[in-house]
Amino acid sequence: MIAYLVLILAIPLGFALAHVTKDEKQIYSKSPYFPILLWILAIAATVFYTIDKKIALPLVFIFIMTFIWNKA
Repeated sequence: MIAYLVLILAIPLGFALAHVTKDEKQIYSKSPYFPILLWILAIAATVFYTIDKKIALPLVFIFIMTFIWNKA
């Protein structure tokens, strides 16, 4: 249960990180950084969700945080 509560914190953390690094947005939003990382995290979270939820939940947390960070 606490893992899901921590998972909800990914959204505000993504906004906070976007605010802190807003000057570097033009650097990390290009191809070698977040777009590739988001695909890797999404596939890894999907694969590990079928194997073990203890591994999949942190991957989903990182995916949501990075997604919000990239879009904000």
